[in-house]
Amino acid sequence: MLFAEKDEMYTSSEEFLPLGSSLGEGSTVLDLSFLEDETYIHDAELAGIRLLKDENRLLFKLKAGQPEELAERNLKYELFMENCPPRVILMLYGVVSRERVFRFFRNLNIRGVVHNPFLNRHVSEYVIFLEDWAEIVSEYSMEEHALSLQYSFTEPPYRRGYGVRIADTMIDPLPHVIEIKRELTEYGLPNFLLIASDEETLVLESPFFTSREEAIAYIESLEGFGFKGKLAIREYRDFPKHHRFDVVSEVVITGEGDVNLKNLVYSELLPDRIYSLSYSELYLITKEIFSPRVQSDEELIVEYYYSLSEIYRNYETESAHVQSLAGLVSIKLLEIIYFTYPESQRADDALWEMANIINEHGIRDLLDEAECYQKILEGFPDSIFREESRVRLKAMGK
Repeated sequence: MLFAEKDEMYTSSEEFLPLGSSLGEGSTVLDLSFLEDETYIHDAELAGIRLLKDENRLLFKLKAGQPEELAERNLKYELFMENCPPRVILMLYGVVSRERVFRFFRNLNIRGVVHNPFLNRHVSEYVIFLEDWAEIVSEYSMEEHALSLQYSFTEPPYRRGYGVRIADTMIDPLPHVIEIKRELTEYGLPNFLLIASDEETLVLESPFFTSREEAIAYIESLEGFGFKGKLAIREYRDFPKHHRFDVVSEVVITGEGDVNLKNLVYSELLPDRIYSLSYSELYLITKEIFSPRVQSDEELIVEYYYSLSEIYRNYETESAHVQSLAGLVSIKLLEIIYFTYPESQRADDALWEMANIINEHGIRDLLDEAECYQKILEGFPDSIFREESRVRLKAMGK
């Protein structure tokens, strides 16, 4: 139960808030030794959370079936401050919650409260989201059976960081996410469990890295465990001025196959956005989506460009105009292969496919159809397309 304003959630569908965190430096295992200490509470329930807005104070009220569980006993708890975004992780030992606490608020300096329902029955974890970086003073009252958290805000530092979204932010259901998180932690890959503001979408995200290269290296380390990643750049320059933090997602191709390439084409590299680029300009903007490991393997990156050209050649649209633009993009991607990687195994394939697109759709860029056939004959003595190229040139009177 949460005694506070019950406004609708303020966050957009693109903002993700951490559900939980590590237990702090040097503390990765829950300490349940308090169960042997009769001076501590062992079996209490959360009676409610009360927000005292005017006092900048949050009260966690407790109750117990047996009065002696609370009488003259102290509460064992731990607090950890996390700053991206500003939140407090509260661990209550010997306390359980009978209901799922998951609330986000408008116009409050406490932005939301989340309860993690997947911990040991003797421990409850609450994540309290704040509007700004803050300092917390806590005190447990035996008389009131309440933990008081007094918070005061501090000036936030400027920070820009790179994070990695795991499994493209669409992992579900929550127990599955928990298992993935445990597996990553077991193998030494740090991660945060996050939840979207729609209360339905779940995601795992890495810590923040100071450079893009570090974040990409983390994405690549995930591949060995069967997870895919997406690079997210978070900008904190204006936070919390606009009561949000900006997230700019950046696709990084690490070797996961054609499905993600198709998603990339239909979401970010739309034909009408890039058709006017030269093949060299297109190369400059697309090579950045490939991780350093992929870029260092010439044949692999050529295969990706070839797959991209096929996606554009077969672009799904009801517009004949967009279809023609997609065909032009396909040709330019094939030009990247021929002109940038002339020694690759796909170079003659690129010329052949380029000629077919020109022949079928009447569009061209640097080379015409005959030039493609001629270059196959002149530069690729072992090509399987040589004989047909010679036949077609003869039919064209060349």
